[in-house]
Amino acid sequence: MAAAARDSAESTRSDGIPGENTSGLDLATLQHDTAQYVADMILELRNMAKAAKLFTVMVPLEYAYYEAFSRANRVSVPPEEIERLRDLAEAAKETQTSSTGTSN
Repeated sequence: MAAAARDSAESTRSDGIPGENTSGLDLATLQHDTAQYVADMILELRNMAKAAKLFTVMVPLEYAYYEAFSRANRVSVPPEEIERLRDLAEAAKETQTSSTGTSN
């Protein structure tokens, strides 16, 4: 997958805009792959800056790495799971209300 993002990032349209060759990937996959590739590249740069003790360069790269990594590894909760959690919360609230004998 990172190869697809790299290929997309390295490609150039006829008008010179980089990264427009999506190779048939859907948007979510392209965003994930690109964010993962960017995170990998930034991590390499951060490690180089750290090895050279360029701490003022390293710190912003560290922040950029975490941003790209968190975007690449974003977790989304399916809608049916959200509904299930709401049902559980309501059941817990009803159980608490019935056990204390009070209502809110």
